[in-house]
Amino acid sequence: MLNRDKLAKGEKCIVVQGRWFTPSGFEEFGGKKSRKNWKYSIRCRDTTLEKLIQEGHLTSPDFKRRKIAQAKRALFSSNQSAGSITGSEEDDDEEEEEEEEAEQEREEGEREEQANTAGGESSAGVSHGVVKKCVFKVTCGAINGMLHKDRFASGSCGKSIRTELCWMTPMKFVTEGSALEDPSWKKDIQCDGKPLSVLIESKLLHIHSLLCKCKLCSSTVKDQHDQDNDDDCFICRSQGSLICCDKCPRSFHQRCHLPNVDDAMLGDNRTWMCTFCVLGASQLWRYPKQMTYQEALTCRISDHLLECQYLLLCLYKEDEDNIFVTDPCINVRNYTSVIKTPMWLGRVVEKLQQNLYKTVQHFVSDVMFIFTNCATFNRDNAEFREMGERLKDLFEREFKSTFSIQLQHPAASNSQ
Repeated sequence: MLNRDKLAKGEKCIVVQGRWFTPSGFEEFGGKKSRKNWKYSIRCRDTTLEKLIQEGHLTSPDFKRRKIAQAKRALFSSNQSAGSITGSEEDDDEEEEEEEEAEQEREEGEREEQANTAGGESSAGVSHGVVKKCVFKVTCGAINGMLHKDRFASGSCGKSIRTELCWMTPMKFVTEGSALEDPSWKKDIQCDGKPLSVLIESKLLHIHSLLCKCKLCSSTVKDQHDQDNDDDCFICRSQGSLICCDKCPRSFHQRCHLPNVDDAMLGDNRTWMCTFCVLGASQLWRYPKQMTYQEALTCRISDHLLECQYLLLCLYKEDEDNIFVTDPCINVRNYTSVIKTPMWLGRVVEKLQQNLYKTVQHFVSDVMFIFTNCATFNRDNAEFREMGERLKDLFEREFKSTFSIQLQHPAASNSQ
């Protein structure tokens, strides 16, 4: 039995023999934990809950909120130690997180089933040998972006194209990119050299009905505003309760962002900018002239926390498999017999937050330890050694750019 009022509030709404379940909990109870797509797996008289929600018979809570007051588990540790969390609190967090993960599962169901076999990049999962393509590289004139199938509704509805600067509807995208007086989004937006209409004709994209009542087709300010930011955390790439930058399309878990975002920093009428935007907006006045690499290392870290936080975010973002995030001594056999000074990104974050670094050089030394240890321990493992090298190259490149390091003159380099 489903209680529609409890569903609308995001509470446990399905009762079975006196026991209440969340939709995702009920789905797991029914043996479909791996799907985490309860809107389609739970049915009422052969009708999916998704269809009942779309037709207005049920109301589903929106777990993607701006400026939320509670953070879920994320990559970065807080000042609270893991040992201070009770078992019951962990169970509650896990249950709430499972519910949010299920709520945030993409509107795959019926639309996903329409996807044809598609090869190449930007695929989103494999099922029975079929690659279901959900993200497409698109261009229009000089502008390019990524079209997300789960956000697509029509030309004027659904901000489905993500550029570096913002989310756009197809019509907005073609207006920005085309110099024609009367551009056509179906014709002028190109995907792999073909017009977007080809994807629609092959049913890789599905145009919503003019009478569609979904949030993508909604004309309310709130629903349109909710489409301005990413649905996944920019750092850990998972969903849940997110805070949204008011300057760029990025979204974050409160603890995935550096510095960690506490509730006092958030508010309905308060503008919040992520570290990426704050650094970009302040770069010119922070560094009116270039400095040498050595000058940057000797700077007090208290004056350059923003830069160090930005660099760590870049590393976390690049390390998609979290290879360098956690303590390797715990998960890697014989690690301490080879490496005498273990270091990992999570530890660098802790030390930075606890003000244990005095100069930028101390911070850089610890980060470089991660890459040196990786090269030493993986002397015979080219795959992991190359991962460390790529991350090291990124760090050095971003460090020079962030601190506005002047490029050394070739003549000076040859004379050394």
